[in-house]
Order: sequence, then C-alpha cells, then structure tokens
Amino acid sequence: MDTAQHCHDIPEHVWELLEPHLPGWKGSWGGKARDNRQFINAVFWILRTGAPWRDLPPSYGDWKNAHRRFCRWRDKGVWESLLACLIDEADHEWLMIDASHVKTHTHGTQVRVFVTEGSRADCAKASGLIEGIDAQCLLADRGCDTNGIVERAEGAGMQVVIPPEKNRKVLRPYDEHLYRHRHLVENAFMHLKRWRGIATRYAKNLASFVAAVQIRCIALWIAIL
Repeated sequence: MDTAQHCHDIPEHVWELLEPHLPGWKGSWGGKARDNRQFINAVFWILRTGAPWRDLPPSYGDWKNAHRRFCRWRDKGVWESLLACLIDEADHEWLMIDASHVKTHTHGTQVRVFVTEGSRADCAKASGLIEGIDAQCLLADRGCDTNGIVERAEGAGMQVVIPPEKNRKVLRPYDEHLYRHRHLVENAFMHLKRWRGIATRYAKNLASFVAAVQIRCIALWIAIL
C-alpha cells in the first residue's frame, strides 16, 4: 500500500461516526455492502485529484464498481443525507450566503448548496439557502439586498447584516463591524475548490457535480469533528 496515496483516507474515529448512517451496514434492511470505507476513500481520492474514474488505484477496488456505486448513492440521495447527519447539531449563530463560479466559519463550513447557471443572479436562490435554518444573523453582500430576502430573514428572527443597495430611497442600517467577518464565506469557497474535481468541474452532468460538492462538504465537516 502506498502510504502517500492513502494519507487522506478516513481515520478511525470519523469512520465510527459515519458507518451507522451508510446503506448496507450490518443490521440494516437489505444486503450488507462490501467495504463502504474503501469505497468512500476511493470517491474522496477521485474528487481530490480530479483523476478519471478509470485511473483509480487498484488498492481502492475496481473503478467500474466504484463509479456505479457512486451513481447509485447519488441517485438515492445518500450523499445529501450523510451531509445532513453531520450538520444536524451545528450552531448556526452566523449564517452567510454567497455565490461562486466553477469552471464548465479562515473556517467556514458549508450548510446548503445550490448549483445554477452562471447567468443567474446571486439573489435568485438566496431565499432557499436560508429557509428552515435557525440563525441569529444573516450576512450577505449587496447583491442579496432584496425586500424578499430581508423580510424572510427578519421573519425568521435573524439580524440582517447586508449593505443596502445605493439606489434605495432609505438606506437600511447594518452592523458594519460584524459584516467584516463575511470573508469566512469566501474562505469556505476556497476550501471547496482545493479538491481538483470541484475546482475544474470534471463531472459530466449536474447531478454528479452536486453530489461531488456534497461529498467535499462532508470531508470539510469531518475534518473538524
């Protein structure tokens, strides 16, 4: 086994946390999956390196089987539900929203991700990003200063920390000191794109790319557990 190749594999304490939430574990309904741990390490390796599936090292198993299982978990929502398990107990004191472009809290941790076409306005999906999340403050840039977003956030009991658009007749005050911390959401995007498979968007379809982003978020969350 190549030590350098496997240096990013899931450690034991993280595996003990993930295993009960995976399909096919002993005692769950249906058959027992073969080596979920090896499979997840294989997926992490593919997305971290940006390599084609057929270049998966043999020590991670057959690449065709790994790719098929990745697609099954994607279609069944396993990656999304696994991420939800990890963030279930998160403390959302500050909720920050932003948009980024990918080609085709310094520690921010992703809670929810939407993928849209590059021409879509930043504010188009903002309401969906904050829906159902209990936070004390909402931080966003001026591109999210719409009446709908402000009203939804205030209705959820959040303090709105968004610079007002300059063309507003009444410039809404906001906490400029707290707004300085918004760089954390930019850092979160930076961490997402440290995996080559995310930064270069090698996935051939939208569903696979969304799953890849969810998996990267899983890796970021388990890194702080």
